Amino acid sequence: MINVRGLGFRFFLFLVVAAMIVVLVTAEFFYRATYENEINEANNDIEELYQTVGATASIAAFLEDEDLAKEAINGLVKTKKILAASIKSEALYYQANVTEAINKDTEPRIFVVRHPFMPEESLAEVKVYPNFEYIIQQADKISTDNSYSLYVEALVVGIVALFITYYIIISPMLRVGRSLHKITPGTKERIDIPDYHAQSEIGALVQDTNELLNKVEEQFTQERQLREEIEFLEKRFRMLFENAKTATVLMAENGIIELRNNAFNDLVEKIGLGVKQGYGELLDELFETPDAMKSALKEAFARNEFATGEYKLKSSANDSAIWVQLIASPLLTEDGERYYQLALNDISSRRQELQKLALQADFDALTGIYNRNGGEKLITKLMKKEHQFALTLIDLNGFKAVNDIYGHDAGDEVLIFVAEQLKEKIRKNDVAIRWGGDEFVLLLQADDEESVKSVIEKVNTGVKQPFYFNNDTKPTVVSMSVGVAFYPQTSCNLHALIKSADIAMYKAKQNKIAAPDDYLFFAAPEIIDTERNQ
Repeated sequence: MINVRGLGFRFFLFLVVAAMIVVLVTAEFFYRATYENEINEANNDIEELYQTVGATASIAAFLEDEDLAKEAINGLVKTKKILAASIKSEALYYQANVTEAINKDTEPRIFVVRHPFMPEESLAEVKVYPNFEYIIQQADKISTDNSYSLYVEALVVGIVALFITYYIIISPMLRVGRSLHKITPGTKERIDIPDYHAQSEIGALVQDTNELLNKVEEQFTQERQLREEIEFLEKRFRMLFENAKTATVLMAENGIIELRNNAFNDLVEKIGLGVKQGYGELLDELFETPDAMKSALKEAFARNEFATGEYKLKSSANDSAIWVQLIASPLLTEDGERYYQLALNDISSRRQELQKLALQADFDALTGIYNRNGGEKLITKLMKKEHQFALTLIDLNGFKAVNDIYGHDAGDEVLIFVAEQLKEKIRKNDVAIRWGGDEFVLLLQADDEESVKSVIEKVNTGVKQPFYFNNDTKPTVVSMSVGVAFYPQTSCNLHALIKSADIAMYKAKQNKIAAPDDYLFFAAPEIIDTERNQ
């Protein structure tokens, strides 16, 4: 099947069209030249024919011989190129077919008949009527034949040129094209240079193509190696990503999760949400305080920074609280699409450890109530909120004797018992603190001595219960000496307030010596507080 769009067909079509154009121009030129040449040759032939019979016509005119004249004239009209002829002198006239020539409006050629012995003297004239129809017909036939010959010659030359072009150019190019079509890029296959084309343009094209194939093979090899390295790294990255302990997701701006790891799936299942396509904007469905979380993240994103913070996840009442450290980074692709990478690191254990450390820092390990550090924090907080309260400082009487006689275990037992009595006897809004050694502090929501004394009496009743150590039949009883300072009446300064209560407590202890069978309560007087007045 001929490929009408192929190079060979187009070249053949172009060659034929070009040949036809050349032949048309050339044929027209040769037609005109041949036509004129035939007309000229016909005229020359007429002259030659006349020259042939001219001697006869001269003698016939000299002798006035009609037969010779007829012979000469009839000799002329025998040729097809002469339609008619006549001879005319003073004594002689003969014509052949002149009437027919006159009817056709044929112009005659006139020849002068000279004296056979005196050429300068004319004897007669001969009129020759050319057969223009025949002459033109012959000229047209010869010109047409020549044109046809040119057409055939052009066609033959075109076909020969096509065959030569096909075998020298088109066929090698087709073989090169088929070879190139069969070659797999990146392999060792190459195109063979066609025969007799090592130094031709086709050979140069094949060499350039092979050079290109060499470069393609080199690039394919590099790309293959790079792909293998990328696949290797991708496998390692996927292994690290999927097995990472930190829950990580890649999320589109519309909240759809594009990528997640196993740790994230475990986390959402742990809080009872289950695995699904999205969890709201910036995973807000996971958090107990989503508005605060989103506000912090968006504020960081507005500064084109990554955001970090610690947030509590939603959980049922029976589940323990889950805290995560959230690290969120905005990502922008080359196409302008925005994504977010969010990593949620479970810090629940660390939070619990920190809470334990906080308890150890603020609570007494022996009695379980606040220690001095935690107590001072509470007092400072109450002062900042300007809540009125009474700070009562309690010192145990007789505790040193318990330690000296029965040992520290017995002393610890007394301290634990006193702490329990303090927690049991005080009101819900009051706080018990072990201030240090055998000293305790009560923070009471009271602003007068009577309210404080009522609480202290209840506490003292519980504390005064007898102890029996080491099966001793004689009971051991401890009592309290109490000093009270009021905020803000006594002082607005923490250290001044504590010092005032301590002074009042020592005064109560001194009075206790005078009345050993009862506790003594002593309130610090209101003092001028420079800081408060300022």
